[in-house]
Amino acid sequence: MKRLLPILAGLLLLPVLMKAQVSITVDPGSFVITGHPSQTDIAAHILVTNTASSPVNLFWSKRMNGGPANWLSWICDKNLCFDPGVNSCPANKPNQLNPGESFDLQVHMNPGNTEGSATYDLNVIDDQGNVIATVAGEINISSTTSVKEAGDSRLTVFPNPTQDFFQVSDTPGLRYIEVFNIVGNKTKSFDAAPQRQYFVGELPEGIYLVRLIASSGKVIKTVRLSKR
Repeated sequence: MKRLLPILAGLLLLPVLMKAQVSITVDPGSFVITGHPSQTDIAAHILVTNTASSPVNLFWSKRMNGGPANWLSWICDKNLCFDPGVNSCPANKPNQLNPGESFDLQVHMNPGNTEGSATYDLNVIDDQGNVIATVAGEINISSTTSVKEAGDSRLTVFPNPTQDFFQVSDTPGLRYIEVFNIVGNKTKSFDAAPQRQYFVGELPEGIYLVRLIASSGKVIKTVRLSKR
């Protein structure tokens, strides 16, 4: 009987140990948001990946340190974009990730036509309430930063790689989006809109070029997109 006790104790602890094995990566591990006071949505993007061998439920919390009182900041996660007053992920809205799956955790800013600077703490939390990653951020809003420079430098297409859709970070003046295959044939075109998802799920796997076009017809930027 004495020999069985350690075995029984190990079996009782096994589910607890297995549940505690949460492993993720965050990329990048820090971020900087720069912009002009007139911009209404400036975003940073953090790719969160489940590197464990079992599914996980992930939550988040945010805190902005300093900055003008009229600044607004909100989070968009795998499920939806929350109001600025929501400082932590609701318990009934976990970000469920299978092994190897990723999602784009977004920090959005509206400076309200006001210059200033602040620091930012974004925590990723497991379903036991443990902080398993912290992403530190800096926010610098200045009238010396041109809207064009802010839009071009922080412009991203995400998620990339993608399976079904992509989005484009806030880009002043963006009007149209065109998708070309690697030999230069246009496969899709869209009218651009803030926070819109552009569906490419029916396209074959491969590398595509996403052309971002201003209202004037000028190409703002061309980005390589991997379709899986």
